[in-house]
Amino acid sequence: MSRFAIPLLRIALAITICGSVLVQLLALPIYIGEVVAMHPEASTLATPYRWVVTLGIACIQVSLVAIWALLNKVQKQEIFSGQALPWVDTFIWSTTTTSLLVMALGFHLLNVVKAGGPGVVLAVAGGAVIMATLALLMLVMRGLLVSATKLDAQSSMPA
Repeated sequence: MSRFAIPLLRIALAITICGSVLVQLLALPIYIGEVVAMHPEASTLATPYRWVVTLGIACIQVSLVAIWALLNKVQKQEIFSGQALPWVDTFIWSTTTTSLLVMALGFHLLNVVKAGGPGVVLAVAGGAVIMATLALLMLVMRGLLVSATKLDAQSSMPA
């Protein structure tokens, strides 16, 4: 592994976390205010939708923190230990939760409120599929980590 990969990934993670906090605190309230100004009939949905989106972003932030913790394990060469599994599980559950939140919000918007069109369908499908794919990928990686951890433990046992 390149000696630059982990520091570069940490920089990318830090930028992404900071950007997501800015979206939660600044961009989302501004956007919701603009939508409500254009569509006053949607004002009753503003607060619940804001909380669902904020929770989804928080789940993504949890995933990013889990990746950071796993990077620490890689750097210290401790990745093949049982201590890495809770971080992998955290990533899996947080990305799964994000995918479910995206689908629930999309279902409500499209089927209950009857708002949105093809763009909303594509955004919801894309967001849900991307997050579900990440969760499934990490689930496969978790299986590999468990196997590698067992092999590492067996190889370090005295004969």
